[in-house]
Amino acid sequence: MTHTQFLASLVCPKTGQPLQVAEDGQSLTAPDGTVYPVLDSNIIDMVHPRELFEDDAREQHLYDQAYQRYDRGVSWVFETLNHSDEAATRQFMIGLMNLQPGQTVLEVGAGTGKDSALIIEQISPGGTAVLSDLSPNMLRLATQKLKAEEVNVHFFLGNGSYLPFADGTFDSVFHFGGINTFSERKKAFAELTRVVKVGGKVVIGDESMAPWLRNEPTYQTLWKANPLFRAEVPIADLPANVENFKLHYIFGNCFYVMEYTVAAKAPEIDIDLPIPGKDFVDNWRLRAEKA
Repeated sequence: MTHTQFLASLVCPKTGQPLQVAEDGQSLTAPDGTVYPVLDSNIIDMVHPRELFEDDAREQHLYDQAYQRYDRGVSWVFETLNHSDEAATRQFMIGLMNLQPGQTVLEVGAGTGKDSALIIEQISPGGTAVLSDLSPNMLRLATQKLKAEEVNVHFFLGNGSYLPFADGTFDSVFHFGGINTFSERKKAFAELTRVVKVGGKVVIGDESMAPWLRNEPTYQTLWKANPLFRAEVPIADLPANVENFKLHYIFGNCFYVMEYTVAAKAPEIDIDLPIPGKDFVDNWRLRAEKA
């Protein structure tokens, strides 16, 4: 997918309607007149809403300020968590998607591109990596770090709760390290799932201390120092059309990673199917009515 083709594939993050690409390729306009500009390094500003919710705006500001020291700080965090092997763990997470050369992958919250580099490696040759973040400075740093000769790489500023793509655009979607702070987390899960093809994989992770460790003294110190470790795994936010769900704890059991396959629809439960072998009518519906 060339840059021109990528621009043409984008839709309005609010309504899903097609966008008009300017003749010079430097902006896209929605039917309601909203303009999404192309910034330096061919980063497209697709953020919606244009004025972010307070929590999202705060996170954007924090990451914009910390982008130069971010990688060092994150590596320190993982080293404190059972002296975890950061590189091997990142490989494990990316491996959950079972990527193949030539596939098209979206990473939401790409940051400085640490996981992006592994994605690019696994879909090469011929693949397309679409990388987004809410922080302009983080994404600019990623454009400088990532070099890909046999993979098309595209960047856009975006809010994971409003993705500018048609249904089923990607083979896989990956997000790690941010969804705890999303203002509209349930909507984000719906969007991250919507843009994946039926049968494709979604892999998402963030802080959440394993329940069996929460009374351990060092772990209590950890979550006092950073309340995000108290977050619960947001299983209840998943959409209904999910199958083959698996949950992993990583980095000293202080982070989770969930993986699932996108199904065409939610599972069907036949509550009226009679139980065989009985001399009277019995099924789930009747049992519920009697309960």
